[in-house]
Amino acid sequence: MEWTLTTFLLANFILIVASILQMATGVSVGMIIVPFLAMISYTLIPVPVVFASLTLTIMMAYKGREHIDIENVPQVSLGMLAGIFVALYIFKNSDVEHLGIIFGLFILLSVFISLKVKSFKLGAGINYGGGFVAGLMGAVAAVGGQILALIFQNHPLESIKSTLAFLYTIFTLVMLILFYLFDAFSYDQLISGLYMMPGFMIGYVIAPMFTEYFNPKYAKSVVLGMATFGALALIAKGVLG
Repeated sequence: MEWTLTTFLLANFILIVASILQMATGVSVGMIIVPFLAMISYTLIPVPVVFASLTLTIMMAYKGREHIDIENVPQVSLGMLAGIFVALYIFKNSDVEHLGIIFGLFILLSVFISLKVKSFKLGAGINYGGGFVAGLMGAVAAVGGQILALIFQNHPLESIKSTLAFLYTIFTLVMLILFYLFDAFSYDQLISGLYMMPGFMIGYVIAPMFTEYFNPKYAKSVVLGMATFGALALIAKGVLG
């Protein structure tokens, strides 16, 4: 896409708000980011925004490194790797005009899972299976974080935030390498990712100013509501052309 001052400011404003929500509540807000960025351009999803998010996930993982659940990370990571390969196949065999519908459906699926699935008991099956779904949805539509949040939802908030940040850092690096090897990560996408990094960085820096005003109980409802609205708008845009 062709970047202008307007698109630069709009995209980074979306990312600043999303970063503040994620830092303050621990709720994965990829579901909000995706529909609104996709309305600017489908080309911003998933590779550029995932690449740009490295600035946030690395800082969050490092800050909370003592709280990372190392025991379950390897199994979840292997599941995510398998999901990335399936996502690559989907991208190689999907038309651009259908991407909005695909993104929207994956977001609605993520919302549905968030509402219906109340608890997970960690184990090999959940770790591999949940990791696979997270990798698939993350690589297709950048909304895998919600699945990871469900897997680790019984952990303390600090552990959830740091473990998810660490897993998503691993996921992003592996995804970018694989997408590059399979010619699905271009120079233009790299530049778009660089243009969006300021939003994540600013959000990370100013998030502590807003933390005390957020109640996680209500934040989740707001995030899911905004995600549903964005997904439906995205699907409508894809159907109507």
